Amino acid sequence: MKYKNLNNRHLFLLALLIIGIGSCKKDDFLSVAPKGVLTSVSTFSSQSNADLFVNNIYNRLPGLQGSEVLDQWTDNSECGATWMEGVTKIRNNGLSSGNSTGGPSGIYDWGTNYTSIRACNSFLTDAAANKNTYSATWYAQRVAEVRFLRAFYYSQLFVAYGGVPLITKPLSNLDGSDIFTARSTVEQTLAFIEADCDAAAADLPLNQGTGDLGRATQGAALALKGWVELFYASPLLNTNNDAARWAKAAATNLSVMNLGVYKLFNPSGSKTAFKDQFLGVNNFNPEQIFVKTYALPSKGSNREGTLGPVFVNGGQQAWGNLQPTQSLVDDYEMDNGKPISDPASGYDPQQPYVHRESRFYQSVVYDGSVWQNFVWTSRIGGNNQIDLGSTSDVSNTGYNARKTLDESILGQTSLSTSPSIANYQYFRYAEILLSYAEAQNEAVGPDASVYTAVNLVRDRVFLPALPPGLSQADMRANIRRERRLELTFEDKRWNDIRRWDITVKGPAVLNKPEYGMVITPTNGTLVYKPTIVFQNSFSEYKNWLPIPQGVLQQNPKLTQNAGY
Repeated sequence: MKYKNLNNRHLFLLALLIIGIGSCKKDDFLSVAPKGVLTSVSTFSSQSNADLFVNNIYNRLPGLQGSEVLDQWTDNSECGATWMEGVTKIRNNGLSSGNSTGGPSGIYDWGTNYTSIRACNSFLTDAAANKNTYSATWYAQRVAEVRFLRAFYYSQLFVAYGGVPLITKPLSNLDGSDIFTARSTVEQTLAFIEADCDAAAADLPLNQGTGDLGRATQGAALALKGWVELFYASPLLNTNNDAARWAKAAATNLSVMNLGVYKLFNPSGSKTAFKDQFLGVNNFNPEQIFVKTYALPSKGSNREGTLGPVFVNGGQQAWGNLQPTQSLVDDYEMDNGKPISDPASGYDPQQPYVHRESRFYQSVVYDGSVWQNFVWTSRIGGNNQIDLGSTSDVSNTGYNARKTLDESILGQTSLSTSPSIANYQYFRYAEILLSYAEAQNEAVGPDASVYTAVNLVRDRVFLPALPPGLSQADMRANIRRERRLELTFEDKRWNDIRRWDITVKGPAVLNKPEYGMVITPTNGTLVYKPTIVFQNSFSEYKNWLPIPQGVLQQNPKLTQNAGY
């Protein structure tokens, strides 16, 4: 029984298991389980039942496949509608303890993550009490997987709120224990996640077998550890720029690289490997480290319908909720490797889409480009004319997304049947390379290993190597741009701009206006004019999300993040 292929009978049993384990609420007073409900005893009395319980912890992983995604909280994408949280709460300075958010798909939701953590703690406690029932190999690996998953759910809370309550066993007031727990420090929370990752990595395999694809591996545990260490080393938390923090993050990301398991997805002769790695046919390619899986007939995703280009071949196909900003488009280099701000780049602002780097063409649908054999036009009078008034689903910026979407799936088909089985990727090898390069550059400067890591990423998309002799600051700027463009639409930018502390400082990306491109046919030519489409507003203290007011009222030991 593998978690990615649950049939209806298994789903029924799984529901009973969830009900049984969830029956330990503080207001329960019955000591006898209702007929037909599996208790924790029956849940963990067999290896097959316990496996179903672990499968459900995997099934709880968030996959940001709906109308709202984290890129909408950033300078990468406009929102598809004015009611979306990227507008109402994040980039309009609307966050408060009474107007909090759990993020798209509940990725940062306090209650959702702690429910998942409770499930992990339940397994670790009850499986240990029944370990003689299971094979030693199965038990060791499932414990390692669940410790990784617990670390994963804690990492979501850590990057959103900072230090959080660390709970390691299922809490219940039925045994007289205190169910209220105070927040741990940032350092204690980090150390807890690191310890779980280390313990998991020690017992997880390098690779999972065909029937277990999607389960955690040693590389997944180390990638997660490297990510939280990178977050902790970054300016938001590393205000004194302690080089030791950077060195630690570099070492952990290097350990993933040294496993010898992963490489960039780059089939011989492919010119579109960068975007093709996100297609379902390329699931579990050697670049993917940890993913959420999808399966038909009932567990597919509808990303193409919610996020794809709107009007195609004469009718509305999708909702267009990924709308690349002009800021993002301007960050793509020319195909000679020079930024458009370089006078030697050859950039022409009246031919802005000519000779841009490969990732631009593989990531963005722009005026005159082709989507599903249809020439998509956002110019005035075009079939997807830029919507400056947010009166429809059509893009407010004059762009839609291409990357992470399967062009073979029609938007309406996507919305009606959720046919995509493409993995949602949490960690892939290109991110590890860039995380290592960033941490190593900050720790010791741009040594040869930093150049090698960054240039591997650039080489796949046909960009020349970075020039030698860059200063640490110049390399930092290159790595940050590289990370933005390589990982755009993968829900990475929000945490990057926060940890770099650039939401309101330095480039202040969330206090600047966002631009779109108005293209006007004039005397037989097209005139391009960047135009403000939204004025961002953000406060520094909102780099950390507020703990919801209801949660604070339930737990008197909790304290709110500063500023709220």
